[in-house]
Amino acid sequence: MNVDQHLKVAQWHIEQARLHATSEHTCGCPVNEHYHKIIQEVEAGKIEEELSCSVDN
Repeated sequence: MNVDQHLKVAQWHIEQARLHATSEHTCGCPVNEHYHKIIQEVEAGKIEEELSCSVDN
Protein backbone atom coordinates (compact mmCIF):
# COMPACT_ATOMS: atom_id res chain seq x y z
CA MET A 1 0.00 0.00 0.00
CA ASN A 2 1.10 3.55 -0.55
CA VAL A 3 0.94 6.31 2.06
CA ASP A 4 -2.48 7.57 0.95
CA GLN A 5 -3.93 4.06 1.15
CA HIS A 6 -2.47 3.52 4.64
CA LEU A 7 -4.03 6.79 5.80
CA LYS A 8 -7.43 5.83 4.39
CA VAL A 9 -7.34 2.47 6.17
CA ALA A 10 -6.28 4.18 9.41
CA GLN A 11 -9.10 6.73 9.02
CA TRP A 12 -11.60 3.88 8.54
CA HIS A 13 -10.37 2.11 11.69
CA ILE A 14 -10.52 5.33 13.74
CA GLU A 15 -14.07 6.03 12.58
CA GLN A 16 -15.12 2.44 13.36
CA ALA A 17 -13.65 2.74 16.86
CA ARG A 18 -15.48 6.04 17.41
CA LEU A 19 -18.77 4.53 16.24
CA HIS A 20 -18.30 1.44 18.41
CA ALA A 21 -17.64 3.62 21.45
CA THR A 22 -20.87 5.57 20.95
CA SER A 23 -23.30 2.80 20.09
CA GLU A 24 -24.42 -0.71 20.89
CA HIS A 25 -22.52 -1.98 17.86
CA THR A 26 -19.89 -4.61 18.56
CA CYS A 27 -16.83 -5.04 16.43
CA GLY A 28 -16.40 -8.23 14.47
CA CYS A 29 -12.75 -7.58 13.68
CA PRO A 30 -10.60 -10.53 14.73
CA VAL A 31 -7.44 -9.83 16.71
CA ASN A 32 -5.05 -11.77 14.52
CA GLU A 33 -1.31 -12.11 15.12
CA HIS A 34 -0.53 -8.99 13.04
CA TYR A 35 -3.04 -6.80 14.91
CA HIS A 36 -1.82 -8.21 18.24
CA LYS A 37 1.73 -7.10 17.36
CA ILE A 38 0.45 -3.63 16.47
CA ILE A 39 -1.50 -3.34 19.73
CA GLN A 40 1.59 -4.34 21.72
CA GLU A 41 3.72 -1.72 19.93
CA VAL A 42 1.16 1.02 20.60
CA GLU A 43 0.77 0.05 24.26
CA ALA A 44 4.55 -0.02 24.69
CA GLY A 45 4.79 3.45 23.13
CA LYS A 46 7.23 2.32 20.48
CA ILE A 47 5.81 2.30 17.00
CA GLU A 48 8.58 1.49 14.59
CA GLU A 49 8.58 2.02 10.85
CA GLU A 50 8.05 -1.15 8.87
CA LEU A 51 10.44 -1.33 5.96
CA SER A 52 8.17 -3.73 4.12
CA CYS A 53 4.43 -4.03 4.56
CA SER A 54 3.35 -7.59 5.08
CA VAL A 55 0.89 -9.28 7.38
CA ASP A 56 3.37 -12.14 7.47
CA ASN A 57 5.98 -10.11 9.41
